[in-house]
Amino acid sequence: MIELKGIVKYFPSNGVTALENAGLTLKSGEIHALLGENGTGKSTLMHILAGYFPPTAGTILIDGIKRHFSSPANALSLGIGMVRQHPGFIQGFKVWEDCILGAEKQNLHDAARKKKQPASFFQKCGSLFLDSGASRKRVEDLSNRWGFDLPLDSDAGSLTVSQRQKAAVLSLLLRNVKWFIFDEPTAVLTPGETNTIFELFRRLGNEGRGIILITHKLEEALSISDRVTIIRRGVTGESRNTTDLSIDDLKNAIFSIDILKKPIPGNEEEDSRFPGQQTTEAASHEEKPVLVIKDLLLESPGMPPIRNINLRLMSGRILGIAGVRDSGLETLELAVTGFLAPTRIEGAITLNGHYISGRGIKGFRDAGGTYLGADRLGSNLAPELPLSESLIIHAFRRARQGFGIFLNMGRLNSWCGKIMSRSGIDRPYSDRASSFSGGMLQRILLAREFAEEASLVVLAEAGSGLDEANKARLAEELKAIAQSGAAVLLFSTDIEELSSLADEIMILRNGTLYAANKPDGGNHEI
Repeated sequence: MIELKGIVKYFPSNGVTALENAGLTLKSGEIHALLGENGTGKSTLMHILAGYFPPTAGTILIDGIKRHFSSPANALSLGIGMVRQHPGFIQGFKVWEDCILGAEKQNLHDAARKKKQPASFFQKCGSLFLDSGASRKRVEDLSNRWGFDLPLDSDAGSLTVSQRQKAAVLSLLLRNVKWFIFDEPTAVLTPGETNTIFELFRRLGNEGRGIILITHKLEEALSISDRVTIIRRGVTGESRNTTDLSIDDLKNAIFSIDILKKPIPGNEEEDSRFPGQQTTEAASHEEKPVLVIKDLLLESPGMPPIRNINLRLMSGRILGIAGVRDSGLETLELAVTGFLAPTRIEGAITLNGHYISGRGIKGFRDAGGTYLGADRLGSNLAPELPLSESLIIHAFRRARQGFGIFLNMGRLNSWCGKIMSRSGIDRPYSDRASSFSGGMLQRILLAREFAEEASLVVLAEAGSGLDEANKARLAEELKAIAQSGAAVLLFSTDIEELSSLADEIMILRNGTLYAANKPDGGNHEI
């Protein structure tokens, strides 16, 4: 059993107390959901348990023994491992190599027996004496046992998000991990992939392994977990059996009264346009085509192809496109926003009458588009730099003065302050981006893109990492953008989320786009 008692975490670098009195008990074979609003300390508490942060105060007990973790490796050695929403990988490694890295000790002992040398000799020499055949076989046997069906000899970078999660679990199983922490594992998974990962949770539980699940999806928390703990402002409440709870019980416990009805911070009076930027007149209510895709066929290395795509998105409209990543959803998303360099392209993409097919990211932005992708820690910001560096990514061009060599830092600082105000997060933008929670970063990045004066807003997995209150605020924000005369294009694997945000939904299947209510097939399932 794992017990966290009276955990306090203070970050002296930014003066933030993330946890004040947090605790949690995890039993063997249990699936335990940890719930709370964005920024309440869920991830911080789990990073302490996984050895990434030392607690400022408090106690960690494992099977009744007090423990101190100096690193994630230290926590791993005691059977605790964490699977992130977007698990990392080593570029250029095969899947089996990425899984076995750091878990080769058993193979070193095997090599020692074969060569009749002390194991310590091989441990000093490391991979020079690693039996790659035995290592791959060990990974393959464990993968087959758990039914992961992973392409072990493929490049680790080619895996989908759900496959990366399986590979991360496999890597922890190779280290005999008993206690698993999953941070928002289903945020960007399809319903089928979610069912698969939940079946894995049940199998792990049946083997006596404990699971902590961080999630904002309350229905999922009730369906899969045995117990629930709610954290608010760094303080945890009493754990409850999920059989005794309803969705309304959870919402009442997590959110403040009427929080869903509160306006989006910074939306009422404060204008988040760049200081000195011209304010355009309100768009006419007369609809006009913003994004037009005609007979598009596109092929790009490593991406599912798309074909015969026709779409006409009018001003003032919110269109959702649902599908799985393998159906070409990401291909279409990146094609529209200029992130793909296709090997073959036919047809046309126009934005506000400008031809942007194959014109890159700058062509998309110059034509009036703004975009936030699903991988917030990848292409959307620089995690190890101050947050301000990521906030000014588009604004710095408008802050040039003189000969365009020098930047007006006062204007940039004012810009960053307004973005933070609009996101409703009271933290210095000089803090390192990685010190913010995933939900906070999503709110900040959305505010950054919404502050751009764009006629087309493209978002992928817009609600990823957001709690119920901030999803409601997102819906209101998107309505306001559409009412101003802009168009919104949403890409998502979560059709339920799209139903709450979009005016209309289309389905992308096998590289082809369908209306959700197409007469020849009724409602198309993903």
